[in-house]
Amino acid sequence: MNWGAASRLVDGGDHGKVRIIELAEGQELALKTGSGLYRVLSGVVQTSVIAEDGRRWIGAFHLTGELIWLDRASVRSQIAEALCPASIAVVDSSMLQALTSADEGTSAAARVWLLRSYAVSHRCGFLLARSSAVEKLSFFLIDLMNRLDGRPSFSLLMSRAHIGDHLGLTSETVTRTFTLLQRQGYIDVHGKDVTIVNRRGLLDHACAIVST
Repeated sequence: MNWGAASRLVDGGDHGKVRIIELAEGQELALKTGSGLYRVLSGVVQTSVIAEDGRRWIGAFHLTGELIWLDRASVRSQIAEALCPASIAVVDSSMLQALTSADEGTSAAARVWLLRSYAVSHRCGFLLARSSAVEKLSFFLIDLMNRLDGRPSFSLLMSRAHIGDHLGLTSETVTRTFTLLQRQGYIDVHGKDVTIVNRRGLLDHACAIVST
């Protein structure tokens, strides 16, 4: 996803207000109380919350170039973890104001991010509550492809268990659904490498979620 001018606040802005954190595979980001804005410079980062009984829900997988808003004040059990070696930029709180007061391009990029976050939150609710396994996985793959600039072939850095914790499915159900979609000619799967063969068919499966 191209964040345009918003990324300049991290990549080419005031470096005195930007701190870069390097994370190893499986390493958690040390979150302080309060909230903060982060940008994934490289790698993939998952964010999740843990219930008191130990159950986990993975809220999102954040790709290179995407922004993350983390708020420990509101969600105390929130965790951010690298799925592979990753670099994350920590944006100083004073720079949040710059997102809306800088040039129009920056403000527009911030609005796009906020609107997408709003839409995704609603779709995730529908996804978990009302959708079948085929609909959930189809939406997940289509959304991932769109965030990779429409590239139909990609490698999944997340495990089947991670995907299940994101979609509200068991890892066994995720595996069976991958097999079903491949058998029906929608995707081609080789380990973690996935190619979307029939985009229109996957969209038909995911249409109830996409139109939410």
